[in-house]
Amino acid sequence: MPKIKVILSVLLICLFNSLIAQPYEISGQITDAKNGSVLPFVNIVLNNSTHGGISDINGRFTLKSNQEIQFLRLSYVGYNSDTIILNEGQSFVNIQMMPSAVQLNEVVILPGINPAHRIIDSAIVHRKGNDPFDLNSFTYNSYGKFYITIGIDSLISTPDHLLDSDAVSMKHFFEEHYLFFMENLSHRMYKKPSMDNETVIASKVSGFSDPLFTLLMSQIQSFAFYEDLITISDKNYVNPISKGSTAKYFFLLEDTIYDGVDSVFVISFRPKKNKNFDALQGLLYIHTDQWALQSVIAEPMSMEQGMSIKIKQNYSRPDGKRWFPSQLHTEIYFANIDLGEYPVFGRGITEISDVEIDPDLRRRDFPDATVSIEPDANEKSEKFWEENRPNTLSQKEENTYHFIDSLGKKEHFDRLLDLTMVLLEGNIPIGPLSLDLNSIYNYNEVEGSRLGLGLSTNYKISKKWKLGGYYAYGFKDEKSKFGGSLKIHINKARSLYVLGTAKQDARESGPLTWGYDNLSIFDSESFRSFLLNRAEYYQEYRLAIHFKMGKNLSLMPSIGNTYSQNPYDILYGETNNGNFIGSPSYRFSDISLYARIAFGEKRVSSENYDLMLGNPKIHPTIQVQIQKGIPDLWQGTINHWSGRVKVSQSVNTKYLGTFSYKVVGGICSDNVPLSLSFNAPASYRKFTVASPNSFETMRMNEFYSTRFVFVFLRHSFNHLIFGDGKFAPVPEIMTNIGYGDYTGDVYIQSPPFKTMKIPYLESGLFMNNLLNMGFYSLGIGVVYRYGYHHLPDLEDNFAFKISFSTAL
Repeated sequence: MPKIKVILSVLLICLFNSLIAQPYEISGQITDAKNGSVLPFVNIVLNNSTHGGISDINGRFTLKSNQEIQFLRLSYVGYNSDTIILNEGQSFVNIQMMPSAVQLNEVVILPGINPAHRIIDSAIVHRKGNDPFDLNSFTYNSYGKFYITIGIDSLISTPDHLLDSDAVSMKHFFEEHYLFFMENLSHRMYKKPSMDNETVIASKVSGFSDPLFTLLMSQIQSFAFYEDLITISDKNYVNPISKGSTAKYFFLLEDTIYDGVDSVFVISFRPKKNKNFDALQGLLYIHTDQWALQSVIAEPMSMEQGMSIKIKQNYSRPDGKRWFPSQLHTEIYFANIDLGEYPVFGRGITEISDVEIDPDLRRRDFPDATVSIEPDANEKSEKFWEENRPNTLSQKEENTYHFIDSLGKKEHFDRLLDLTMVLLEGNIPIGPLSLDLNSIYNYNEVEGSRLGLGLSTNYKISKKWKLGGYYAYGFKDEKSKFGGSLKIHINKARSLYVLGTAKQDARESGPLTWGYDNLSIFDSESFRSFLLNRAEYYQEYRLAIHFKMGKNLSLMPSIGNTYSQNPYDILYGETNNGNFIGSPSYRFSDISLYARIAFGEKRVSSENYDLMLGNPKIHPTIQVQIQKGIPDLWQGTINHWSGRVKVSQSVNTKYLGTFSYKVVGGICSDNVPLSLSFNAPASYRKFTVASPNSFETMRMNEFYSTRFVFVFLRHSFNHLIFGDGKFAPVPEIMTNIGYGDYTGDVYIQSPPFKTMKIPYLESGLFMNNLLNMGFYSLGIGVVYRYGYHHLPDLEDNFAFKISFSTAL
């Protein structure tokens, strides 16, 4: 018993000491002495000890000690080290650090083994175990805010009497307002391997009522810094803590921070000289507890499209064991945008709270969309915001809401968002109508110059339905084409709508079409339409319904009736007593099913829209089209069936560039008109614009098939060979392979065509991005036809191409 009393006494003393320990506390914020920006992850040491900590992502810190705190010793990469003397009893301090005059611009070559490599290698070994997406499941709440403003440091430091009246007005306005401010509250759930949903609970955007803008910050950077490729904006960069990175990146151990019995190593990184790849530069804070990232500062080595983005991430241990993101920060600098002489920039921060590791989640807990927006997200009361914000808004943030909201109502800012949505569909609003850009002009060898006009109703009339129509005239064939459509949205969140169309037009014989996807005029695949030299004229009526089943599958069943008339030298019929009895026309009634499967595709849904946020390219996209002719329905005469499938994917690699492929295959019944078989997508001219995913050296209408497989392979080396300077060509190699057979030629009589029982082969080399104009870029290429289908004259096997791409 006496021993037990002694033990209990010792435990009580230890408990009492732990409760009364660390009576001294100092808090503060650290900023840049020149521009006032906050400095995250600054190393702070108390007195002459090895104890201290680092500032958070906002430059703030709170440190405790069981001894009186007399001074702070600060160190930060790129800044002069400093010692801050504290007054007796001082509990808060604002600290300004001065950037160092000497910056490290060239890679330093150190003798022997780089000590940073051992730390980086340890972080790589433990990377999978520290990745949040390797957890069985997690949930968290987040609060994010983002503002856009201008840099007026020089104005602020200048007295008013030395400025003109316009400069004084600008100075006072931007001291009290931002250009733009928004915030959101959301809840995220994740269950391994791919169930993921973020629900936007509340959204507030200055000048706008639609919460779509609030998705900006969540999509601009990777959630965690553990994937092989880190996403910043819409581009992927090689992670400095991925396998093989020590051969590509230069690492330098800049500082060591002591955290109790553990240490935090501060390591700078940048690409090695003459290593061309999509690289980042910045700082890694690696904690010896599980060799996990505690903090990250990173930015692309080169500016993209006139925009520079720097990301900062902070990690903590919400359960005391696993590291998990706690703060995400983004800084955006626009190089080509300014207000007067002052640069425009944006800053945003997301704070993560209420993290649960491995909660019990079930499949039915997850909505279909990756991001869901609650119907009342933009209608939450001010009381709700006050109760759920981590911190109260500053007066400047409040002023921005009041001023921009009133301006937004006056200038109808919400219409700008609606306008953007319409423009993304290839339309230009004109009052309550929208002009279809694709319908204005086209050219092909059958119709010649085709002028037209396409109009449809837009959001000003209704967001629930859209009525459209078009008229066009071909000056070579001297024929009119016209059509109309009615689209009724039943549930936009599930992309459920009914579509009815009627048209009289011309089209390619045997086209490989998929659902109702129309190529934009900005899509380079559409260029082969200018080469069309054989067409059928048709009248078609079709009724379709589109809907989603789950997160990855979209379906569109339809029923239609088509009357088609081919050129008079193409007949369809049968041989009777040795004589071919045929007709250039036919009527076809059918039912059709189009399906699209896109695993891992990110989508955002609300009661007003269902939009794609992007595909992570981990899985391919699959499209399937099945069609069955029904004779005697609406005077249909053809009992025909067909099916085809398309599989496509683009894969970013760390050091080899981007590989993309598209595989298309199909089969149909024998007894079909030529226009219901499959025309190999050709795009040959001796010199013309390239049309990807077509056979660049194949003549138009050279090959038809009733069963086929086409393979289109491309590999772009991006900036791996020539870097990313002002003149930075992007080499790309390509190979196309075609196989096909025609088993029903007894049912048609037409100009001769070939089959590909022996595969068709072509390969080429492109030098893209020779001329970069920002919105678009141009390059050149050459493609060569070889193998069994090689043509006798050598020069006929070459096609010279201009490559064209846009920033859309």
